[in-house]
Amino acid sequence: MNNLIIKRSQLVEAQFVGTPAVGRKYQFLQVPNLARNNVILYGIEAFTADQLSTTPNNNTVIAAADQDQVVVTLRDNNKNEFLYQIPYYTLIRANNGGFIVLLKPRIINLTDCYVQLTNTTGVSTDEVACFNLYYSIVGEE
Repeated sequence: MNNLIIKRSQLVEAQFVGTPAVGRKYQFLQVPNLARNNVILYGIEAFTADQLSTTPNNNTVIAAADQDQVVVTLRDNNKNEFLYQIPYYTLIRANNGGFIVLLKPRIINLTDCYVQLTNTTGVSTDEVACFNLYYSIVGEE
């Protein structure tokens, strides 16, 4: 059992704007309280429509059938890619024994992070790849 102590968490989205295209970088949507360079990311999980059909922003989450068509890249505040093209499938708790993917804590800039498609079959315009980030703030106990 994963007994993660959650300091803070936030749903974030990367939206497939325009006609979905293989290899195109779809940045994460800006979230005001995560826009600063003082967010220390220590865990992440992803969702398909099986777990969360629509986000609080009223965006449709990608279907479970499409989870193998998305890869995720996370960059730190120095623009170093510390997770490069990790399969979206890997980040879904239902696919990995119910565990949240834990990371070595590091400062990120969310809008430098992105997702890419490896195939566009079944992915519709304006659908989102949705994640829950587990984080703390620099200087927080």
